[in-house]
Amino acid sequence: MKKDRAATEEKIYSAFLDILKKKGPQGVGINAIAKEAGVSKALIYRYFGGMKGLLLTFAQKGDFFKSLLAIDEKKDNLENLKSFIKEGTKELRENVLTQEILRWQLIENNEDTKSLFKYFNSQVGKTFAIDEKDKTLNAAFQLQLGGYVYFTLLSKFNKTFIATDLTSETTWENFDEAIAKTIEMFSKR
Repeated sequence: MKKDRAATEEKIYSAFLDILKKKGPQGVGINAIAKEAGVSKALIYRYFGGMKGLLLTFAQKGDFFKSLLAIDEKKDNLENLKSFIKEGTKELRENVLTQEILRWQLIENNEDTKSLFKYFNSQVGKTFAIDEKDKTLNAAFQLQLGGYVYFTLLSKFNKTFIATDLTSETTWENFDEAIAKTIEMFSKR
């Protein structure tokens, strides 16, 4: 029975991913997943709790942000932050599906995405607990990352932001270097 359930869960999750990749987040739905997987909608709700659970599984498996899996609670938060920034910024720019889900969440702010982002924020939030005395530094990192996410999402539709060329690899290298320098300044304190 357990083996069958695991196989069925994998079939449902694979159908979810296939539809997500083909149609984007706004085109995926429980009916389509059930049809693609050859299962009932009730089974999807029983195994995953619906779309919320599928999106949460998406994050937990690392399909949303693989670099989240690299966060190690046994490591120093500063080391986790360096690793996440180095891998996460590159991954964000390369993972079109993650970008689409971020846009979807911003545009609709729907119930389905809340558990995904709650999980994401709790995982990433651990790396920002690096300086309890100076909260402004934690805010600076978050502001930089928020800007990075915004520029990444914006770059699909706009080539520039003010005088910054969002199509230039040098621009992205400069953004990465700015974040790295901020981290370096913090680590020398």
